[in-house]
Amino acid sequence: LSWKFMNDYKWSVKKLLKEIMMSATYRQDSKFTPELLEKDPFNKLYGRGARVRLSAEQVRDQGLCISGLLNEKMFGPSVFPYQPKGIWLSPWNGAYWQKSQGNDQYRRAVYTYWKRTAPYPSMLTFDGTAREVCTARRIRTNTPLQALVTLNDSAYVEMARYFAYRMESQGKDVKQQISKGYEMALYKSISMPDLSVLVKLYNESLQKFKKDRDKTCEMIGVDDKHNNPETAAMVVVARSVFSPMPA
Repeated sequence: LSWKFMNDYKWSVKKLLKEIMMSATYRQDSKFTPELLEKDPFNKLYGRGARVRLSAEQVRDQGLCISGLLNEKMFGPSVFPYQPKGIWLSPWNGAYWQKSQGNDQYRRAVYTYWKRTAPYPSMLTFDGTAREVCTARRIRTNTPLQALVTLNDSAYVEMARYFAYRMESQGKDVKQQISKGYEMALYKSISMPDLSVLVKLYNESLQKFKKDRDKTCEMIGVDDKHNNPETAAMVVVARSVFSPMPA
């Protein structure tokens, strides 16, 4: 490829990039077979496409999409989704973060208002840039803080609630609901050991919520038709399913 770059392409970077991107190696899927894994576990032969973690914006967008909350509206001004009080400060003009109302708060992350001195906190946790200096590429990390965001951030808790509603609509059997929800979130069938763990989590949560009406209401967030121990327990499961999504 280096020889072709110098001689055939006459140092044309455009032609070089086209050659790379249209090659069979570059366009390969990240899926692999057991035989390929045994033969080339570290992908030194480029037998499959590289696996990458989702970017900060994609993590949020995926959560909104899976929960059914995603607003696909295009263009327009920036929006202000949920953010903890005290994070966004404007000492020069005393402005405050005014949360967007309605479906605007569920627009794609690319529309989230960004202030250089106070970036959106959950995106920073997933390696979003502060934009104070030029960044050639993002460094993808895997930290416990990321799991804490998807488990406890109010925006993700709300996503988990609506995701739980979707899971409950998949049938009356709890195992079926969890299996379908897992498949919707991770695009693969759930294994029996994972299903057993999530069913156990559901049953334990259900027993706790049956004994504490206030905790049930707190988990659901509103006093409506969903305010019951069964749905609250499914929200706990949905939050757990959300946790490994960025992988």
